[in-house]
Amino acid sequence: MDDLMFSTLKTRMTYANVASTTALVLVIGGGGAAVAASMVPANSVGSRQIVNNSVKTADLKDGGVTGTDLKDGGVTGADVADGGLSGSDLAGGAIDRPGLFGTGDLGVVRAYAWNNSPSADANLTNNGYTYNRSGGAVNVVHNGTGSYTVTFAGLNLNGGNVVVSGYGGSATWCKVGSWGSSSVNVRCFDAAGAPVDDYWTLAASD
Repeated sequence: MDDLMFSTLKTRMTYANVASTTALVLVIGGGGAAVAASMVPANSVGSRQIVNNSVKTADLKDGGVTGTDLKDGGVTGADVADGGLSGSDLAGGAIDRPGLFGTGDLGVVRAYAWNNSPSADANLTNNGYTYNRSGGAVNVVHNGTGSYTVTFAGLNLNGGNVVVSGYGGSATWCKVGSWGSSSVNVRCFDAAGAPVDDYWTLAASD
């Protein structure tokens, strides 16, 4: 009887039966993680299978998360450690508005500049207080008393918002004359409203 059962079992054994049984034994016995992982179909793990707060920085490829991967306002100040993000960590537009700056729709800075040349044309690129998100040069042209045109090479300033302020302790006030393409026109005036040359700062945001 035993010989008959063994003979019947032997005839029904196939490679597939043996392989599947071996894999099951490995998984149940522990130490079968690699086998189990290899049995998971590609692209089959979704949000429901991921434990909340289980994905760490080491699990993410550098530059692997961009703005298209994040819902609008999905990253807020509470999600970022103090000093945890720098410009080198973010692709263009990686953090959408609102979010990091609070509940208001303040946007993300495209460019800023400090004009330290009140009465002459100047290259502001490397004065230490200037930024151009495109990486291009920043130059200012002194058109005449109190009139300037600052250009951020390679940057599209259409849309968004631009703010200009007078700089220093004088009674001078400055404002945006107009902006478009990659340039901003700036006007400065004294307390009486007459055009005057002076220092100023500028910020352009999305």
